[in-house]
Amino acid sequence: MSRAEPRLRGVLVTFRRPAGVRTMLMSLAAQTRPLDDLVVVDNDNDSTTREIVRTGAPAAEYVPAAENLGPAGGIAVGMGRLLERASDSDWLVTLDDDNPPLDETTLERLCEFALEMSGREPLTAAVGWAGARFDRRKGQMVRIDDTELGSTVAVDYIAGNQYPLYSVVAVRAVGPFRSDLFFGFEELEYGLRLRDAGFKLFCDGPTWYARRTAYERLSTTLVPSRRLSALTWRRYYALRNLISILRDCGATPAALRVTLVAGIAKPLVNEALHPRQALLHLQLNARACRDAWTRRMGRVVEPMS
Repeated sequence: MSRAEPRLRGVLVTFRRPAGVRTMLMSLAAQTRPLDDLVVVDNDNDSTTREIVRTGAPAAEYVPAAENLGPAGGIAVGMGRLLERASDSDWLVTLDDDNPPLDETTLERLCEFALEMSGREPLTAAVGWAGARFDRRKGQMVRIDDTELGSTVAVDYIAGNQYPLYSVVAVRAVGPFRSDLFFGFEELEYGLRLRDAGFKLFCDGPTWYARRTAYERLSTTLVPSRRLSALTWRRYYALRNLISILRDCGATPAALRVTLVAGIAKPLVNEALHPRQALLHLQLNARACRDAWTRRMGRVVEPMS
């Protein structure tokens, strides 16, 4: 991609991972198609991370957050900064501080795919390596079948660790990420918002298939488990945000279903076998459900708690 062509601008959000930022910056510098612009949003305002960015990516803009905004809030800030100087023909890529590119051609191949798809479908809003469809009636992800991965695949959202590239035109049309989600399902919410605005999202099927093969993930299914997962702060945000997203996209019956089944019934079913664990889950789930229905968003439960 020459300089006369669309620019690729990146948002890297980090929180207390200076070593990860250093690795990511080195990986980005080694790309055959380097970024034209980078904003690093530091949710910890750490002097070590600031110095790593200054020395490892001198042209990057380091943005220290006044508080921990989470991935969703950090990406929203970064997108806003990039939109101030981006052209409509540009693309934005969101980056994780613990997920460097698999190889040096990652960004180049994704840029080529983005240009190809926008040429074929003018309403292309995003491309990436992998994602999923979403069943608004059940409030569940729908895994793309292996047989569909022989060509381009239309999806409802692209996972954040799959290097999603977003069209600046689409980002301007629907706005940046929803910052009040703080953590969890921010990519899902954004994909659904883009889809509701008439845009389309695509993944490169053959590359997706090759990665499933390499990680031995062919012929698997997404089946909700009846067992209780580990009780962490992530659980709160996952449940609260999913219910909130379903309500906002007009899927109120599914939001109610998730509240009753995942939030309440699942801990009760496990009470006989794991009474203490089930009670703790029920307490956290009840808080998440209450906050989702009363619109109490943002950072409520502290990470690592």
